This record gives sequence, C-alpha cells and structure tokens, in this order.
Amino acid sequence: MAINDALLARLGQIQGTGAVDTVFQKLGQSEILNAFKRETVFKNLVKTRNIKNGKSFDFQVTGRASAGYITPGVPLLGGLNSPSDVNIKNIAVDGLMAADQAIYDLDQLMNYADVRSEYMEQLGIALAWETDRRIARILFAGANNTTEPLAKSINTGRIGFKKTLTSGYAAASKAAKGDELVSAIGDIVTQFRKKDVAPSTLVCVLPPEEYDFLTEGSRVINTDFNGGQANGTLANGLVQRVKGVPIMWSNHLIQPAYTLQTFDKNPDYAQDLSKCRGLIFSREAVGMLTLRAPRFQMTSEGGSFNIQYQATLGVATQSIGIGRLRDECAACIVLP
Repeated sequence: MAINDALLARLGQIQGTGAVDTVFQKLGQSEILNAFKRETVFKNLVKTRNIKNGKSFDFQVTGRASAGYITPGVPLLGGLNSPSDVNIKNIAVDGLMAADQAIYDLDQLMNYADVRSEYMEQLGIALAWETDRRIARILFAGANNTTEPLAKSINTGRIGFKKTLTSGYAAASKAAKGDELVSAIGDIVTQFRKKDVAPSTLVCVLPPEEYDFLTEGSRVINTDFNGGQANGTLANGLVQRVKGVPIMWSNHLIQPAYTLQTFDKNPDYAQDLSKCRGLIFSREAVGMLTLRAPRFQMTSEGGSFNIQYQATLGVATQSIGIGRLRDECAACIVLP
C-alpha cells in the first residue's frame, strides 16, 4: 500500500472480508417488465351472445325460397316451398375455464415490487389467449367441413372451402410466396361470391411470416396495382387489403393438434392447424356463447386460504362455448 493511500471502511463487507457489496440492499424498479402481450384477434371477429341460464343455445339455419309461375285458377297454398328446409346449429357451454396463481406472502414481502396486480392481469390475458386459439380451431373446422346442413338442391354449397398452396411454396422466395398468397386469397374471395357471401364482410388473418410475405410481393403495396393509392408500405411493414379483404396477423393461427379435454363439449375443437397459413371468414362463421364473462377473484388477507397457506390466491374464470354457424363463411389456406 502506498504511503498516501486512505484506509477506507468498506461498509458492504462482512467482518471486514469478502465482497465489498454483500451488505448492501438489492434495489429494483417498482415496475414489472412483463412479456409482451400477445394480440387477441379472433374473439373480436365472431358472433357473440350472452346467456344468463342454460347449457346450450340453438341457432336456426334457414334455406332459400323458390319462385315460379302460377297456374290460373289454382290457389296458392304454399306448396312451392313445402316442405321447408331448416336445420339447427347448437352451441354448448364448455366447463368452467380458469387461470390461477398463488403468491407466497413471504416472497411478496421480500420482493421490491407488488406483483399481485400484474399476475391478475396475466391471468385475464391467459383466458383471452385460450379463447382466441379455440375460435381459430372452430374456424378451421368450418373451413374443412364438407357436410351440407340443408337438404334442397337450391341450398347446396353451404360448406367450407380449403385452398392448398403449391408444392413449391416452401422453397420459394418471399416475393413469390407473397404473390401466391395473393392468388390464393383471390380464389377464396371468388368462392365466397359464388356462395353469396359478400366480400365486404370478410377478414383475413395470417401468421406473422405470411403477413410479411405480402409486403415482399410484387403487387400488394405496389401503387401501380392499387389505383395509385397506398395499400401499406414496406417502411411500416403494414398491409391494408388484398382483393378487398382487410388483412390482419395473429400468433394464435398456427397450432399443433389439439386433444379434446374432459370438459370440452364441442368435438370440433380437436383440430390440427400446424399446416394452416391463413383463415378468411366473416362474423357469421362462428358463434360464441358467454354464460360467465371473465371474472377475477383474489383471497383477502386474513381469509381462510391466507391463514392456511400464508399465500394470496388469484383466480380468473370464464364460462364460454364456441361452435360453427355458417361454414360457407369460412375458408382456410393450408400447406400441401
């Protein structure tokens, strides 16, 4: 030690040895840096109905009516459209869905941030994500359904539509993939028109990669193909419409095969969306019943749970049911 060096009292050391910051308190922001919230898309784009009681709800499916000439002197008695062509789409309420989190009191006391409110928010988000994934699977089921709901020939075509991409899609460039997606969306819009489903009612949801491919394509954001008007830009990475259909993206679209759980009331939940690369649909394609809207509960300090476990329990619950309504209003884009 040099003659002029000061003999400092290191306040962070224990018994004058070891690390010089051991005694110091660990500090941190009161804010919690949570994971970015995954956007929910599908639950805002389908038909919803709230019910107060009951286990299911029936939606009636009605067919078209026929017109023809009358014979002079023959009374009109309804024979031209008899028997009627109707059916029922039933949506059942699934079991009670919950997300829960228990926080140990001592951990909370030693933490420099109050995590309880953040954890409750995350529980609500978990319910929303699960709802979105279920709606995506029901839309996919409708797009792949080939069973006609009605009997008369005038009402045929009320089934879903599936567009399969080419075998060269996987190895193609981003620009080529974007152009092929545009063609696929165009083919689907044409099929919707044939079924009398107005393109103005449709929306297209793509995975993030496919959404990006559209910006790389030769036509979507090129003003020469859009009447001299902007349809999104490469600078902001956004796409507005393709063939008149608004374009959105979602991380809930591609999903592995789902296995039905004990309290699933709809077998259509069991879908494999691993090859799905797009869903195009209108609000009429899927219905969602809500028997209990998202509800949040937290045990009170001094309550029986808190006394027994010395912890705070947070629970978010909802009771919903999701089902197909009009399959002709749903289409999907899939890999071969």
